[in-house]
Amino acid sequence: MLRKLTDLDRDAAGSLLMQRPTHNLYLLSNMHQVGFSTDFCEFWGDFDENSGGDSGRCLRAVLNRYMTGWSVYGLPSASWTDLAAVVDGHDGVAFRLQDNPGGVESFVPYLQRYEAEKIIEEELMKLAAHDFAPRPAPPEWSVRRAKWDDLQQLSSLYADAGSMTRSQQSIERPLRDLRIWVAVRNGCIFAAALTNAELTSRAMVGGVFTAPDCRNLGLSQAVCSALCAELLSEGKQPVLYWQDPAAGAVYRRLGFVACGTWRSVWLRTR
Repeated sequence: MLRKLTDLDRDAAGSLLMQRPTHNLYLLSNMHQVGFSTDFCEFWGDFDENSGGDSGRCLRAVLNRYMTGWSVYGLPSASWTDLAAVVDGHDGVAFRLQDNPGGVESFVPYLQRYEAEKIIEEELMKLAAHDFAPRPAPPEWSVRRAKWDDLQQLSSLYADAGSMTRSQQSIERPLRDLRIWVAVRNGCIFAAALTNAELTSRAMVGGVFTAPDCRNLGLSQAVCSALCAELLSEGKQPVLYWQDPAAGAVYRRLGFVACGTWRSVWLRTR
């Protein structure tokens, strides 16, 4: 049985998603920080009707929509066809899928309305406190946590950032609810790193970007280092995934080690 989840399902959903907490960071963070009652973030659950109806112990899959992005995690026995029908039938257009579903190799084959336009598999990494090798900012640069007053500069920085491009709305959330660290010179921001999702024990690092005319100065390394230092001081393990080999080299120098793969899919209508 498939139905929308409510706050009464929080414990059951959390227990299921914590079976694979690193891959489910987005779902867990959306559940804890956004909740079940907004128009831009929705959750559905698939329950095994043959073992007690929709009680929490029978929850076998969780599907989440955050704006135009979707994530799903479930057990092999989940009704993947029914879960896909929710995505297919939603009024909005699905743009991106975090395709790390757990119980099946990929969620894409179950979709009827959509097909994969682009698939990227990236290395997933984590950073332990005892492996962390901090990297300072280069001379004449300062690194600090971003403030709300930095919104316009950050919007300009990320406006044409390739795969890191972000709308102003997607910058507002980490500024308000999560965190962004920036590299600054003469009052201007030229590099940034942020968290996309956080739990009490883990945080997903992303948005690591340096303006093209300031690259090869160690700025991405410096902002990422400062961000990770703050997370580790709070007992949160930084995790991230990467595509650019140069970025992977930066993360390895900071002490990150591989812990799996991450699969992202950009969708288009058939």
